[in-house]
Amino acid sequence: MFDHMFNRTVVSWNAVVTSCVGSLWLGDAIGYFVKMMDFGFEPDEMLLMLEVCAEMGNLSLGRWIHSQVIERGFVLNYQWGTALVDVYARSGAVSYAKLVFDRRKKYDMSSSIQPNYVTFLGVLCACSHDGLVDDGFLYFHEKMEHRYKIKPMMVHYGAMFDILGRAGSLKEAYDFIMSPPFQPHPLVWRTLLSACSVHDVNDRNGVAYKVRKKLLELEPTRSGNLVMVANMHVDAGTWEKAENVRRVMRDGGLKKGGESWVELAGIHPSVFFWV
Repeated sequence: MFDHMFNRTVVSWNAVVTSCVGSLWLGDAIGYFVKMMDFGFEPDEMLLMLEVCAEMGNLSLGRWIHSQVIERGFVLNYQWGTALVDVYARSGAVSYAKLVFDRRKKYDMSSSIQPNYVTFLGVLCACSHDGLVDDGFLYFHEKMEHRYKIKPMMVHYGAMFDILGRAGSLKEAYDFIMSPPFQPHPLVWRTLLSACSVHDVNDRNGVAYKVRKKLLELEPTRSGNLVMVANMHVDAGTWEKAENVRRVMRDGGLKKGGESWVELAGIHPSVFFWV
């Protein structure tokens, strides 16, 4: 209907953008948002579009919206600050994410508004992208837990697992997984096992063995787990162990498939997809 309208107003443009976002047609939302500006309309949904940019990993559009925030003299309040930190963090622009976070913190202190769990999740994602292990622990423990009294959720622990795993701090990641007041999800163990395959395929520190044991206890018949274990044995040159795992799959009637990491919107993956 919108595409056949002759007289489009800022209200109709905003409506179609909002409708696309609500339907999770994020690419279309960005397309209509850009067309809206091409036709000379001033968009009203820039805060909403920052959320879309974060989901899509569209750093260039996020930066443009940030420039408009500055040009229009908007105050870097709670809503704008959180959205901008999320965009930069998810896109891997860690220096910008930290800069916005620190500037927003000054505003929060003067206005008594505190950062929330979403803000810290964005900062932890940024630390993961840039390999900032010490900064990750600083924001997780000292700032989030102690200064702002925000109880970490499983997503924050997951971000810390990712920080440690990407940095190759496998023993620290294993110890950290064993520390939260949650039962670690099998996805967490798969994430760490994937990190072991990258940083220590020969399992010199024994972490991979313990992670494989935990994962296969939780999901002994998931073919993707067994494929990952078999491939690690192949990479390590332990062919007999790899063949034993494949025999288990054949005897159990499990398909020889695989699960691969898909990185979405600049974030280390949290979902597996069949390939």
